[in-house]
Amino acid sequence: MAAGQDPLITFYRFLPGLKPRRGTPCAAGTLPARAFQYCEAARLGSALGYYVFLPMSFQAEWDGGSSGLWSFDEGATWYPLSTAAFPDSRAAFDAIAPEEVRGYCPPFITLGEVPGTLQVWTGLFARTAPGYSLLVRGPANVGRHPHYEVLEGVVEADWWFGPLFANLRLLTPNLPIRFDSMMPFLQVLPLNRAEYAEEKQNRFTLQEAAEMPPELWQAYERSMIDPLVRNPERGHYAKVVRRRRAEESRATACPVAHGAKPAAE
Repeated sequence: MAAGQDPLITFYRFLPGLKPRRGTPCAAGTLPARAFQYCEAARLGSALGYYVFLPMSFQAEWDGGSSGLWSFDEGATWYPLSTAAFPDSRAAFDAIAPEEVRGYCPPFITLGEVPGTLQVWTGLFARTAPGYSLLVRGPANVGRHPHYEVLEGVVEADWWFGPLFANLRLLTPNLPIRFDSMMPFLQVLPLNRAEYAEEKQNRFTLQEAAEMPPELWQAYERSMIDPLVRNPERGHYAKVVRRRRAEESRATACPVAHGAKPAAE
């Protein structure tokens, strides 16, 4: 973060584990090399926001109904899967919490009322800057887990303050599902509420392709035909985007050098 800038999100860590970190263009090392090199859209989508990790690895097994088991010692011991606290977290919470909130440590995992849903706490609390919400989703482009999926949500974390958790949908009953604390569990992104206000979301139209104006056909020609036929070039879009980004960065850093008039003295 640049000096003098206020953070868009502040994480407060209560449970142990890896610290949150910026998303990476390589999707935590899982993006295919060809996509990483040539697909700027995938690179940018992978890097938006912050990776959040679990405080420890564990396993959960759902029976397909309203109960199950979980283990935090690689399956040596299994406990009922209902509502469970992180080991020793309640005493640690009460040791730092004001008197009026002692006894209210968030649970680590909670089996939902809807069969197959599981809520998992990351061990973090989060506060966003005024006017910003927090988009919570699974890690972008890392690949869908075969046995569970993260349900996306948007939390207005500038006024609501609580545990940063995820709601999961378990997909495979009667199978121990392992959750790895060394891999990104969530990817969260501060989101300006003005960008998803109802009036803004409704600003869209649909037209037939035959109604496209000439400038869009010309844009199609530049985007699709020139790089493929007239000037064949692998990764053309990525190179153009990176060049435009560099030019915009230079213009922001030194506006006078790019034709802007200096401010009057």
